[in-house]
Amino acid sequence: MNYSVTHFKVGNGNCCVIKSDNFVMIVDLNKTDDKESSYELLKPFFRQKDGVDTIDVLYITHGDEDHCLGFGKFKKEIDEGNLKIGSIWHQNYDKEKYHDPKKDPALSESYLALNKEIKRRKELNSVEFGDIQKALKAKDDNTEAFEGLDEPENFQVKVISPVAGDDEDSVFGHNDLSLIIKFEIEGKSMLFTGDTSSKYWQERIIPEVLDIEDYEDWAKAEVLEVGHHGSYDFFGQDRASVREADEPGNYEALDRIAPDDLIISSEFRFPTSKDASGDQPPHYAAWKWYHKWFRENHSVKEHDKHPDQFNYTSEGNLRLEFDGVNWKWIKNWDHNKDENQAQRLAEKMKHGGVAIGSGDLISTSTKYYGEE
Repeated sequence: MNYSVTHFKVGNGNCCVIKSDNFVMIVDLNKTDDKESSYELLKPFFRQKDGVDTIDVLYITHGDEDHCLGFGKFKKEIDEGNLKIGSIWHQNYDKEKYHDPKKDPALSESYLALNKEIKRRKELNSVEFGDIQKALKAKDDNTEAFEGLDEPENFQVKVISPVAGDDEDSVFGHNDLSLIIKFEIEGKSMLFTGDTSSKYWQERIIPEVLDIEDYEDWAKAEVLEVGHHGSYDFFGQDRASVREADEPGNYEALDRIAPDDLIISSEFRFPTSKDASGDQPPHYAAWKWYHKWFRENHSVKEHDKHPDQFNYTSEGNLRLEFDGVNWKWIKNWDHNKDENQAQRLAEKMKHGGVAIGSGDLISTSTKYYGEE
């Protein structure tokens, strides 16, 4: 089975597609600068099922606009019968419940459309493809995640957050309750951490999930998409304290994950001087500790400020491909170069054509996984 995992250059946001010949998952919604919408960006990746554009799973880590941008167009296409999303995986946090329009900042149209679709599915309480929603919780796996779906081959799901019972009525905010999932796909493990902060890792994820023997390796992943676009808050609650600490409070989370590679989905590369670190991530206070961990565990040199293991979407789309034998990195992958090919394939599939693999796309920079 061929697979591709594509992380798009979307600034301080997130958007990823996990795709095989007969399965499409989208992780969060955002858009590249050259596209009008997330829908336009992602449409070439849809597959055809019964003559209808299809996404098997839409996995939204949390409801901030930089993670669900443009869902209104998806909702419109669903309502008009032009698109099916088999299942929506979400954090089960209803931002509308306690929202006061007179006092609080307006909720984005993207989030409101997403929440409306999730509520529609909740009312149906269905496991029919196109009407499924899953509020996944820590310790859930394929059994819960793929209910009502055809389970993709050699694809494992391990949910480590949020902990059951934590929702909009808990003391934690929607960022902390991001839906965190580790995927194991054809032997390659990757962890999506959303915007969860150190506080939730320390008070919930580590003691209530990872400290339990049956789940102690559920966060361990070869590829880590770093939390909150490279923010300091993965390591501690105060930037100055994180920056100046002997060791920040959540440094142990990196030991639990033990990544070989990082994906930093952000507008810029990590600043490597505290004087260059602005208010928005990525932050020097985060770079300092990621870099230290990689020096200690992967022999990264002190002078190598941006080692090969630090993969930045700010430098172009990032893609991991499995060709049935090996995984390889493709950096600065050009999504436009093969867009026409994808569209021709979609038309071919509508007329009974045979799908090609996802591993035949070309890039300006290719590295086989593990290659130095």
